[in-house]
Amino acid sequence: MSTNKEIIGLIYACEYLYFVVGNYLIEPHELLVHHNHGENDVNHYSNVWYFHSTDDLNEIHETIIQQGFSFAQPVDGIPNVYKVKREDHPEIHHEPFHNTTNILKQNNKQDYRKNYTNGMPLNMNLVPVYEELKYTGKGIRVAIIDDGIEHTHDDLKDNYDEEISINLNWNKKDPMPRYEDPTNTHGTRCAGEIAMAANNTKCGVGVAYNAKVGGIVLLDGKTNDEMEARALINANSLVDIYSGSWGPTDDGLMVDGPGVMAQIAFEIGATKGRNGKGSIYVFASGNGRMLFDNCASDGYVGNIYTVAISSVTMDGRAPEYAERCAAVIATAYSGGLDDGVKIVTSDINNTCTLSHTGTSAAAPLAAGVIALALEANGNLTWRDVQHLLVRNCEVAPLSKNSGWSTNAAGFDFNPQFGFGLLNAYKLVKEAIGWSTVPKKSICATNFPIKCKYFGRASKFVSTVTTNGCNGYIKYLEHVQLCVTIRYPKRGMVEIDLKSPKNTTCKMMEPRRLDESNKGFFEWKIKSLQFWGENPSGEWTVIVKDETSNLFTGLTGSVEKLRLIMHGTKKNPYN
Repeated sequence: MSTNKEIIGLIYACEYLYFVVGNYLIEPHELLVHHNHGENDVNHYSNVWYFHSTDDLNEIHETIIQQGFSFAQPVDGIPNVYKVKREDHPEIHHEPFHNTTNILKQNNKQDYRKNYTNGMPLNMNLVPVYEELKYTGKGIRVAIIDDGIEHTHDDLKDNYDEEISINLNWNKKDPMPRYEDPTNTHGTRCAGEIAMAANNTKCGVGVAYNAKVGGIVLLDGKTNDEMEARALINANSLVDIYSGSWGPTDDGLMVDGPGVMAQIAFEIGATKGRNGKGSIYVFASGNGRMLFDNCASDGYVGNIYTVAISSVTMDGRAPEYAERCAAVIATAYSGGLDDGVKIVTSDINNTCTLSHTGTSAAAPLAAGVIALALEANGNLTWRDVQHLLVRNCEVAPLSKNSGWSTNAAGFDFNPQFGFGLLNAYKLVKEAIGWSTVPKKSICATNFPIKCKYFGRASKFVSTVTTNGCNGYIKYLEHVQLCVTIRYPKRGMVEIDLKSPKNTTCKMMEPRRLDESNKGFFEWKIKSLQFWGENPSGEWTVIVKDETSNLFTGLTGSVEKLRLIMHGTKKNPYN
């Protein structure tokens, strides 16, 4: 391989339950942008390598085949990324193939950097618009990334969109659920919430009952990082909204998220989808709160391109299962675990259900509301949609729940509910005359690490002063904290972040079931709680353990803390 090949950095592959990903070779700038995590959670390794190159494909083929790899194949939808295979290696192995990876590295004269990925999809577990607006989702296309949709259902057949559908698990076009598995009901139920037909005396009426809905089957078999990436950008010139009610297992034990290619796919969707306005990715916040889980450990929720939706019962209570974190943007209705009111929607075998629930039922409702807003104003970008969500939620119906605070920009926020309960009427009405927000800037700074040790006996505290990218950020959007922390019991770690305007955010809550000794490795945590604030001034971060009462001798170390700020110089609401 010639010395100018841009094949740099590697990520080993893993299988975790249904998930298998390959060995990666990526460019350094991508490694800086994307999560670098799951290093110690790797359970099995595959015989597939992924690499990035902008060089002539014939040269790559010739060299790679000489080195014993298979013919390089492009990865659909991910520019300049290829995959190769070693047939003489087992498909699943418990140890990494360091020697084989070194064969690829030998020809690269530039520095490389290790990266690991471990992303696992979760095997699954109305907000009305006033009639005067008359928006029904017409012209908007929504793709349900799930276990299939029964598109012959009486409530879905008229709104089914074959063009945006695909079955990735079974390598075919038809997204019909596989009836041999009776649990394959979830996608059909989510699709009904969005696009059940009106006035046909069937199950109910979708929030955007004139929208088109398609199915992307991803959760009905073995999946991997490449398949997730394909799902996230499938027909992205046609799809307006992708709805995903899945993520890492909600067992309180996982710290996990999308793999490198899925993260690249999110970025491609947001920058190139919808003809450059950006695809809208709606994700459920997670159902693991009864197991002390927290969505700050979920990299799908924590991705800046996703809209994370939590749930609330009809009487305004936080359901027992609904996870909380600072990445939640808004809340929609769903049911609790008792016999109270749940979501009515379509079900397989041309039936209806009265019992759809979970945050995975709340997320499609939000997708339906967003579809109405996109019909009202087709020029909305992915960032416009997030700004509209921040501005058009209701706190009053949820005010009896604890955890509310007001940030320095005047926004009420609760990590359980985000900015509040979605108000479709207000959101659509403001969307009609909305002006696109200014382009954003991104800047980052490291917190100084002097004494890096912390534990039960002492906290880690550090401060850093910023000027908001030399004044290019005066109005914050997303704030991320990229952390590398070693600790013998990962779930005991808490992280607080305080802004110059004295807004304190719980970036990571304790997760008492997670006794992993693997810590956090370049894990990015997203917060919306500082939205609209001016970042200039002193930021303070606190890393502590106030949970492990039975383990008084625990000690860990903070290796890296990086503050990443996204925002605009101009007021986005002028």
